[in-house]
Amino acid sequence: MKAKDKWKRGLPYVGNKGQKVEQIMEALPNGKRLVDVFGGGGCVSLTAVSSGKYEEVIYNDRRKTVVELLRELINDEPHFNLMDYVALTREQFFDWRDNKPDSTERTLVLIAYSFGNNKKDYLWSKKNEEEKLLLTKALFYGNTGTEFDQLYSYSLNANTISEKYRLFHKWRREQMNISSRLEQLERLQQLQQLQQLQQLERMQQLKRMEKLEYSVNDYRELVIDANDVVYCDPPYVGAMYNYGGFDHKAFENWYLHECPAKEIYISEYTKLPYTEVAFNFGKRRGNFSTGKRRDELLLRVVR
Repeated sequence: MKAKDKWKRGLPYVGNKGQKVEQIMEALPNGKRLVDVFGGGGCVSLTAVSSGKYEEVIYNDRRKTVVELLRELINDEPHFNLMDYVALTREQFFDWRDNKPDSTERTLVLIAYSFGNNKKDYLWSKKNEEEKLLLTKALFYGNTGTEFDQLYSYSLNANTISEKYRLFHKWRREQMNISSRLEQLERLQQLQQLQQLQQLERMQQLKRMEKLEYSVNDYRELVIDANDVVYCDPPYVGAMYNYGGFDHKAFENWYLHECPAKEIYISEYTKLPYTEVAFNFGKRRGNFSTGKRRDELLLRVVR
């Protein structure tokens, strides 16, 4: 995906389909309306809207603050100054997690600074935290009292996270002795992605967002028509991120008997009952994968 298009990845989120989303979009049939049932970070919905393949896209997720955060970033109302979130400490993260009421700002912090975007565990270990934050603080604040504070003046005229991140890499190439510290700024890639969502108007994409409808319903409460194209990305069978216990039998009953749509597609590692493999995307790449990686499948419901 080109850098200018990374806004279509939406929010950094568990199970984000950024690596496969273009292939998913090609595999899904055309239709008047796409219903993204388990929308998560919005990757599939945003790509569908941008593609022009559907007249209307329903982005649905039961987590209200996740849906609201995506909408607020796209509309830039209220405005989040994402520069304020570039160097969050362990103590700040757990304060947001344990003491702050649920809000879109809290959701932003927990998504961006949690391990694997799980909203529970701080991104870095205690052993590595201070070192990981050093270059970021030098780049954005110039207050570390180290030689790396030169980064601040080096990138002073850069107004976005993306520009500062680019200048950091330019500076790093000139300072080859710090190559081992590159990983410390990888978190900026996700904030850069969020900042792109705020800039959609300048990218002449905001008008397309008028096709996007936001929804915060349980999947069984969605109003779906027979001619809708329905895409489902539920917690996978056996996945660690099951959010307290997703009922796979209830989901099977829904797609088999209750959902009226003729075209229902499901992302999974496992072939589910009454489905056929519409497309095999191969093994998913990821920084947080453990064990043997399985092929990621797009299933089509057969009734």
